Amino acid sequence: MANKRRKAREAALQILYMLELGRPQTVTTAMIRYWEHDWVVESDCHLCRLECRDRDKAKSRSSTPVNLQAESDFTKKLVDGVRKNREMIDQEIEKHSLNWKLNRMSYIDRNILRIAIFEILYCDEIPLKVAINEAIEIAKTYGDKSSAPFINGILDQVK
Repeated sequence: MANKRRKAREAALQILYMLELGRPQTVTTAMIRYWEHDWVVESDCHLCRLECRDRDKAKSRSSTPVNLQAESDFTKKLVDGVRKNREMIDQEIEKHSLNWKLNRMSYIDRNILRIAIFEILYCDEIPLKVAINEAIEIAKTYGDKSSAPFINGILDQVK
């Protein structure tokens, strides 16, 4: 389960990142684009046939269709939850990030924080430590060298 959830968190991060950049403009399109890129040869993706740099690069996954469904369900829960509660989540981030305005944070750090805070505040089945540790590990992969300590410092204050 943990592996599927990690992949779902990473997928949610990438989808929220795409949406924040405004391309694509809808959650549905972003989800389709993410999942199609993750499973097919990108030249077969109808949404980006002309614009994708890696369109001839095959993708590989070890997940089965059953795992994919569980992963995509949790991804959707995270993306929808962050978007629905974004104003309150962003207020929580700003409350605990002294000297850092939300718009000064990197897109990656900001969205990792949003996902983790959504999990902390709205997903009772996920222990606080798990939400924080997952955010830190994802920050180590997708952020820069200061992302993990920065995210840890903020999330340690959220209850």
